[in-house]
Amino acid sequence: MAAAAPDKAVERLSQKLVHPSSPTPSAPLRLSWLDRYPTQMALIESLHVFKPDPARDAAGQGLAPARAIETALARALVEYYPLAGRLAVSRDSGELQVDCCGGAGGHGGVWFIEAAVSCRLEDVDYLEYPLAISKDELLPHPRPRPTRDEEDKLILLVQVTTFACGGFVVGFRFSHAVADGPGAAQFMGAFAAATGGARCSAFEVLIAKAWQSRTRAAAFDPSTPINLSFAMNARPLLLPRGGAGFYGNCYYIMRVASTAGRVATASVTDVVRMIREGKKRLPSEFARWAAGEMAGVDPYQITSDYRTLLVSDWTRLGFAEVDYGWGPPAHVVPLTNLDYIATCILVKPWAHKPGARLITQCVTPDRVTAFHDAMVDIN
Repeated sequence: MAAAAPDKAVERLSQKLVHPSSPTPSAPLRLSWLDRYPTQMALIESLHVFKPDPARDAAGQGLAPARAIETALARALVEYYPLAGRLAVSRDSGELQVDCCGGAGGHGGVWFIEAAVSCRLEDVDYLEYPLAISKDELLPHPRPRPTRDEEDKLILLVQVTTFACGGFVVGFRFSHAVADGPGAAQFMGAFAAATGGARCSAFEVLIAKAWQSRTRAAAFDPSTPINLSFAMNARPLLLPRGGAGFYGNCYYIMRVASTAGRVATASVTDVVRMIREGKKRLPSEFARWAAGEMAGVDPYQITSDYRTLLVSDWTRLGFAEVDYGWGPPAHVVPLTNLDYIATCILVKPWAHKPGARLITQCVTPDRVTAFHDAMVDIN
């Protein structure tokens, strides 16, 4: 007996207007002459197909796609608040402008539709052409349908359609009057980052695991203050074009402070979050230091305090890409002679081996076994 054909009918579960999660400006926003150009008066439509993530699903990580994306949309709209507004004609100039909504409770908002379909993405060939599901079923069309005049005022509409396999499709209708392709992609990137879906870097994961493993192995009292220190490139903050061609010292030491108990008992994800928050502080903290607002603080002072771990990322310095004509190096070996400082260096793996390499001298000899055991423990 032939298997029944998968049901490809899309069921719309809910629709609502999503507003910025915090108050935003409500003053009208003037558009440039290019924004007002007649060819920009259209909603650009696109479908973004995302395969399921078995590891994420098995771990039960986070919200379902539609819920996570709806929450992230409200957060992202705080910075990109004009997208929640409406196009309108200025009474004063007669020119097109954006009437901003002013945050939650204001007028406007982004139409957000949640939908589901009982087939799998592979049943519809991941929406390769020709589409096995009508695009109008996957694109956000509020019901009842707006009039043509009402639709012409809309700036952004979003629909998330979840498939039986766990994958999903995000359908966008985006006004070209407010953003071009790179601008729309920039918003989508910020929007996606607000879901917490941004991938962790190897540096963040490995250093988080190393810091936690060292903390556990050292058996500090839970109330002991501990620090993670790492150098960050300051060239983008000081030099044009990111400092291309400049080869002098231009870095800043960031510190992440916590307690031994917090780091030892947290999940690796939470420790990564601590590191990310430290990295985000670079522009503001460097500016304060450069302006002399951090009297008595020397960020460059390297301490031999056992409670501090100094880490360094050699994977992005460029050493592994040096080629004298025989190909890049099989591997690079950093040699440190600072035996009095707890250090950890992340380097690229051997060219013929996958994975990552961590070179460290961060615990006393009697704690090496405990550190190794903590590193290989996945909990």
